[in-house]
Amino acid sequence: WLNSPPTHLPHPGSHTRRLFRRASIAGMVGEAMAASAGGCCLLFFLIIVTSFSSLMPTEMALRYNWVLKTTSPDIVINPGLQVTGPFVSLLKYPKTIQTIEYSNEDHDILDGRTHDGLPLLLGVAFQYRLLPDGLYNLYHKFENHVGDYELLFRLTGIHIITEVATKFTAYQFFNEKQKIAEEMRTAMDAYFQKHLYATVESFQINEDDLPEEFTAMILQAATSQQKITRMEKTRAAKTVEFETARIVAEAQANVTLQQALGEKHRILQNGRADAEIIDAYVEAELEAYGKIRDELELEGGDLLKYIWYDTLGGGGVAASTADTTDIQMLFGVNPSAYISEAGR
Repeated sequence: WLNSPPTHLPHPGSHTRRLFRRASIAGMVGEAMAASAGGCCLLFFLIIVTSFSSLMPTEMALRYNWVLKTTSPDIVINPGLQVTGPFVSLLKYPKTIQTIEYSNEDHDILDGRTHDGLPLLLGVAFQYRLLPDGLYNLYHKFENHVGDYELLFRLTGIHIITEVATKFTAYQFFNEKQKIAEEMRTAMDAYFQKHLYATVESFQINEDDLPEEFTAMILQAATSQQKITRMEKTRAAKTVEFETARIVAEAQANVTLQQALGEKHRILQNGRADAEIIDAYVEAELEAYGKIRDELELEGGDLLKYIWYDTLGGGGVAASTADTTDIQMLFGVNPSAYISEAGR
């Protein structure tokens, strides 16, 4: 038993193992502390990062706390960098006008009927704008995720458009498309403002396919109407032309009448003037021959002969005193006899 090692003495490698275990534990504690410090730094960094968010000028937003699952009713409308706080993000919505379109290309063209029962395929588009004051209610009433409202707007638009379409006949769709578009916009705007917290700014009818037979008849009727309109305009032009000709003829008749009246007055004035001259001449002749009768004491036939020869000689009141023509008086010659002045 003397040769066996004492049992109370430590084994030569046990001390080394203890030292190794202690070093391992110290290393693990250090790593844990380093990891904890790194985690704290990372958590602090995440808190700082999630406390800020940016907003574009064309956007507005709601503050959403994704830890408490709550939404703030305050609307963020100012663009730029926003301090939201930790664990808060922005639910962003467009502030500008958006468009919803129903077209054949997207396979969502609207199928409806007119007031007179004809089938109608409508391709339309409308522009809407979200109301900032109603954004909180829009999110809480109609959305599970941001943007779910668009499907609701599209389905609501289908219902309102097809319902309003039934108020108009096929002929109105062919001729009064702009009026119908405005009626549809008015109806949609009233409903969207009251129930969906948005406004409908404008509305366009891009396609309105009616049955081919009806379209052909409408085109034929339109062609006939154009001919009627053209003939009515031609008639109106001719009416104006004839009225103008009548006015010109009346004016010309008035001119002719005035000319005739002027000519009448001229003739009357000339006649009156001639009559006055003749009266004056006769009065002067009477007075002159009266004096001759008195001075020469001529009576009856002698006076007539004197007047006759005086007239033949150019005498009388109208005779010019400057006239030097020789006067020949023949006595005892028959007044009806012709006497030639040419010598034989």
